[in-house]
Amino acid sequence: MSGYSPPVPAPSPAPRPRRAPALARRLAALARALPALALVGCLKIPVEGSETPEPTAAEEAPPQEVWPGKGAGELYAVGELRGFVLRRGDGILGHSWGRYDGPTDDQPPLHRFTTRVELVLPGREPLRSAGEIVVDARGMLIRGYEQSGPSRLEFRREGDALVISDGRQEERVAAGPEVATMAFATIFHEELMLGLRHLQSGEIAWRLVSLSGSLPIEWSAQVEPFEGAGATKARLTTSLGETITIERGRIVAIDIADEGLAIRPSSEPWPTWELAPPPKLDYAPAADATFTRREVELPGRPGEPRLAGEVLIPAAARGGPRPAVLFIGGNGRQDRYGFAGPPPVDLGFHAISDALAEAGFVVLRFDERGQGGSEVAPLSWELGLEDARRALRTLLVQPEVDPDRLAIVGHGESGWRALQLAGEDRGVVAVALLAAPGRPYREILDAQAEADIAAMPPELQARAREEHVKLMKAIEGGKELPPELAEQAAWARELLAVDPARLVSRAPAALWIAQGTSDFEVDPERDPAALQALARRSSKKPTIRRYPGLDHLFKPETGESSPGRYLDPEGPRAVDPAFLHDLAAWLERALAPKRGGKRGRGAAP
Repeated sequence: MSGYSPPVPAPSPAPRPRRAPALARRLAALARALPALALVGCLKIPVEGSETPEPTAAEEAPPQEVWPGKGAGELYAVGELRGFVLRRGDGILGHSWGRYDGPTDDQPPLHRFTTRVELVLPGREPLRSAGEIVVDARGMLIRGYEQSGPSRLEFRREGDALVISDGRQEERVAAGPEVATMAFATIFHEELMLGLRHLQSGEIAWRLVSLSGSLPIEWSAQVEPFEGAGATKARLTTSLGETITIERGRIVAIDIADEGLAIRPSSEPWPTWELAPPPKLDYAPAADATFTRREVELPGRPGEPRLAGEVLIPAAARGGPRPAVLFIGGNGRQDRYGFAGPPPVDLGFHAISDALAEAGFVVLRFDERGQGGSEVAPLSWELGLEDARRALRTLLVQPEVDPDRLAIVGHGESGWRALQLAGEDRGVVAVALLAAPGRPYREILDAQAEADIAAMPPELQARAREEHVKLMKAIEGGKELPPELAEQAAWARELLAVDPARLVSRAPAALWIAQGTSDFEVDPERDPAALQALARRSSKKPTIRRYPGLDHLFKPETGESSPGRYLDPEGPRAVDPAFLHDLAAWLERALAPKRGGKRGRGAAP
């Protein structure tokens, strides 16, 4: 619905990441694909409230040393490789590697460790991640990164805080000398965490900071030595559900009996694949473009954030005022060109607005809050609606605009914003809805959740449905949500109150509904059919256009559409030119001067 990510994630038994647009989003997608894998131990994205194992008899005996702990530069030989294989039964779920690259050139020297993870997804490409951490002699993280696909988190130490950046936003996490760090499915990090510390029988505990974007937790384990006095081998039962066997500071086994998972050292060589750095998105008009651009600021009331945008002025405007279009993107998290992220995603909105300017329309497009040249400010459905009002007012006063020939094009949920604005301003004579929802938002969220739940193993489905019901009640009732969803709560709550029937009833008669058949964010059959039915109920005759093989962004999709596909892993996919032609042609007819003279403001089209 949003053009990039649903405002509220569908439920899953896996914990939710806090930085949804960054690396944790991709890991959460894995958690949905392999929910049982995501629920266990070192493979789990940690959450607060993990339970400490029950005390054992070992706690009552005098402590017995298992491992003295060593410095970061003493645990491994330079270049030494540690590999692990992840299995369930006879099947291999993936591999995890780590390597000590040696001291750095820093003064005093630090120590660099690199990691690779490859998890096998049935019927899909492997999920791969790569990371690097640079630590001091005690093992305290100084800097590093974690990357999965084009999603990348970078870390740097500032005093007792770890600053985590996704390329656009930063977060500070308390991470003093006793704090450990670990990335998702990176077994080497767990071995390093244990090898750096003095281990003895009884309980051990410390704070564990995730390098994959989820919440820090209080980690603990019960340590039981093997083989009597002087043992160097021990079993650890952890608060994350693992049973870890270590010998002389090395992991020799991890077992999660409830899930049938086993992790063992492997002799697999270091992988040859590399992850490309996240792409940089840049906009430039086509070399043969005939329109020009003018930067504008969208005036607002005192206290409202600064919003920036630009007006596209077609060459035909030299002959006098022209019909105008306000373009509103889908989810409030992209700039004027439709560049979203991180990870960097080209939603293709620039192709739509450019095509309309080439077709002779004056177009206004703008940066959403916190994107491009617009100030960072709270986000919600209502606040985004007010920003769109500011954009409409700005467009109307441009000298090239004929105020009697005005249309709004809204993508995704911003189709609802377009309808709302058109109902408020009778000067808007046409609305184009691009992949817009037609059903109430609650119905859409329930359907999305049920689709995700149906793909889960049967034993997890009842729990997931309970979680979804609990989440929806919390949102509707204004109750406190988990931190990772709190940012989206107001947005979702306001959307749940929107009545699409009321919006359509107040819309102008000129209504265009476009839908790609490969859309996964709105239902390509039910949503346009619902919009059409609502329009006919109000005696309107909308134009319905369905585009086979196009996704939510009106780009060609030959496989299964998903948020990951928006990243264009197989190369750029352009917005379909036939769709662009049809949109421009419909607007030209809808905004044509009325026979016998121009329309007056508020007159019927």
